[in-house]
Amino acid sequence: MEQCTWLLWLAGWWGLGQLAYGEPGPYVLCLSLASHLRVPPPFGQVPPLLDVLMTYLIGHSTFYACLFGGLFCLSSSLWRPCWLLSSASCAWASLRRRQALSLLELQPQPRPPQPWLTLLHPYNYFFLSEVPGATEPVRIQRIHPPTLRVPIDLWQQAPAAAGLAPAAPRPVLILLHGGAWRGGGARVSPQGPLLQALAADGFLVVSFEYRRRLGTQWPMQLEDCLAALEWLEAEAAGLGADLSDVSIAGTSAGGHLAALLLARSLGERPSSIRFRAALLFYPALDPGDRTGATVKSPFSCRCLGVRHGMSFLAWFFEVFVLWQDRRLWPSAEPLEALQSASAASRELAEAWPPTLIVHGELDGVVPVEHSRRFLTQLAAASGTQKQGGDDLRSQDHLFTVPLARHTFEMAIGDLANASYDAAIAWLSHVRKDACAR
Repeated sequence: MEQCTWLLWLAGWWGLGQLAYGEPGPYVLCLSLASHLRVPPPFGQVPPLLDVLMTYLIGHSTFYACLFGGLFCLSSSLWRPCWLLSSASCAWASLRRRQALSLLELQPQPRPPQPWLTLLHPYNYFFLSEVPGATEPVRIQRIHPPTLRVPIDLWQQAPAAAGLAPAAPRPVLILLHGGAWRGGGARVSPQGPLLQALAADGFLVVSFEYRRRLGTQWPMQLEDCLAALEWLEAEAAGLGADLSDVSIAGTSAGGHLAALLLARSLGERPSSIRFRAALLFYPALDPGDRTGATVKSPFSCRCLGVRHGMSFLAWFFEVFVLWQDRRLWPSAEPLEALQSASAASRELAEAWPPTLIVHGELDGVVPVEHSRRFLTQLAAASGTQKQGGDDLRSQDHLFTVPLARHTFEMAIGDLANASYDAAIAWLSHVRKDACAR
C-alpha cells in the first residue's frame, strides 16, 4: 500500500506540471485517489499531496463527487476521463466515511449554533468577539497581562465577561494552539466550535499564546506556557476559576506543549491546580520519532542539518525549533519523562490525568502511531490496570477518526462533528467520575 502512495506522490508532481499548463484534471485525480491512503508522514505537510487539500476532498466528498461529475460532462479536454475517475473516487470516499462513522455509534452532544462565518472555516473565530451560547452569548476577550510576554484569550459566558462575578467557581479548560511551533494563534484553532460549546456549558476557556517569531528558540515556547499557568493560578479568584477542576487541551504542536506543561506541573513545580483531564488532538508527542513511524532521510547534508537515517520530522524540529542545538532534545521530549524506570517516572505517570487523544487515521504529518506509543508508555510507567488488548490505562482512550487527516476539522462536516462529540462526551464522563470519588 505504501508503494502505491509513493507512486501517487510521484504522479502528483507530474499532475502539478499539468496544472501549471492549465490542465487541473490529472492533479485532482492524484489527490482524490491519494485521499484514501496515508501519505508517509511527515510528507503530508509538503507538496504535491498536501493533507490540507485532501482534508477538504474527504470532508466534502459528496459535493466534490457532484462537482467533478459535472466537469466531466462539460469538459472536452484530452484529460476528461480524469474528472470521471475523480468523481467516482470521491463518491467512494463518501460511502466509506458514512459507513465508518455509523460504526462508531457516537451520540450527538448539545452545542450552540456556530456563526455562519465559522462554517466556512473554524479559523474565522479570529474575527469574532461574541458567539452564540446556551442562554447568554459567549464572549471572546483578548487580555494582555503585564506579567506575560504574550496575550491570552478568554472564552466565557457574557455576564462574567461583562464584569459580573460568577455565582460559583467555574471549571477551566486550558488550550494550547498548534502551528508547527512557528505559526497559528491563540484564537486560530480547529477546535473553535468545541471551545464555544464548553464555554456555553459554563467553562472558563483560557487559550494560551506563546512566542513564535523568528529567533524564538526552544524552550521559550514552554516557558511562556508555564508563565501563563502561573498567572492563571494567581488570578483564579478574580477570574472565577475553579483550580480543582482544570482540563488541558492541545492541538498538534500545542499537544506537545500541553504534555510537557503537564509533566512540569505534576512532577517539578508545586501547584494548587488539579488537572482532571487532558484532551489532545493529533499531538506531536514524539518529535524525535522514537516510534520510527516517519520517513527517514536517505542522505546526509551538513549545511541543511540533516543526517543519514534521520527522521524528517526530527529534522524539522531540530532545525526550526531547537535551532540545531541537540543538547535541548531531552527537555523537548514528552516520552523522556516516562521512559526511565525511576520512581519519579512512575510517580508522574500515576499522577497523570485521564487522557483522550483524537487522531486522524490517515494523518500524514503526525502519525497516529506516536499517540498510541505515548499512551502505551504512560500505561507501562504507571503499572495500573489496562484496557483489554489495547495496553492502555483504563481511564485513557485513543479515538481514531476514520479517513481523517491532520487538522481534519478545518472541513466542517461529520468527521469534525464526530471529534467534537467524542471530546465533549468523554470530558463530561471523566468529570462526573472525578466528582463521584
